Amino acid sequence: MMNLTKKGLPNVVMIGGSPFSIYTDFRIWLRFENSLKNLHKGDSLDLKYLFKNECPYINDIRDLFTFSRPKNILPRPIKSSDVIPLDYEIDSDLIYSAFLGQYGIDLIDIEELHWYKFLALLNGLNDSQKLSEVIGYRCYEKPNEKEDIYEKLKYAWEIEPPLTEEQKKELEEFNKLFGG
Repeated sequence: MMNLTKKGLPNVVMIGGSPFSIYTDFRIWLRFENSLKNLHKGDSLDLKYLFKNECPYINDIRDLFTFSRPKNILPRPIKSSDVIPLDYEIDSDLIYSAFLGQYGIDLIDIEELHWYKFLALLNGLNDSQKLSEVIGYRCYEKPNEKEDIYEKLKYAWEIEPPLTEEQKKELEEFNKLFGG
C-alpha cells in the first residue's frame, strides 16, 4: 500500500531482518508473480533478478510477499473463494489495453513504472475497461435471495473507527499473553 505522506516508494525488502536493495519496475515483479504460478512443491526459484546487489539466502518467500503483495485495508474480503480473478500473464492484453485506454500509459514503451504505482493504477481501473468486466465474470456468484449485496459491499468498504486508548491497552495485554 502506498503512503502518500512520504516522498518516494519502497526500494528495499527486509529479509531475515536485513534490508536488501531491489529493482522496483513492474515488469520485474510481474515476472516474480508469474514464476510463482508455475512453481511446483519442492522446486526452487531463481530470484537473483529481483536484487540490485547481493541476493540473500531466502528461507521464506513470504518476506518477498510483503513487497509484491502489499496489504490493503479496504476492501475487506467478503468471503474466501478459490476464484482467481486476475492472471498477469493470461490477462496481459487486457491489462495493457486498460492502462492505455484509461490512463494513456503504454506499458510496453514506458521506461519504468514502480510496482506500487502499477498496482494502484490497476486497482483504480474503472468499470468501462474490458478487464474489469472479465474480472466481474470470474467473480460472479448467483445471489442468494437472503443475501443483500449492498450489505456485503458496505462491509467490504466500511472504515472502522480508531481504537480507543482502553481498547489499545486491552489489545497490548492480549498480545503480551499470546506472543503477538
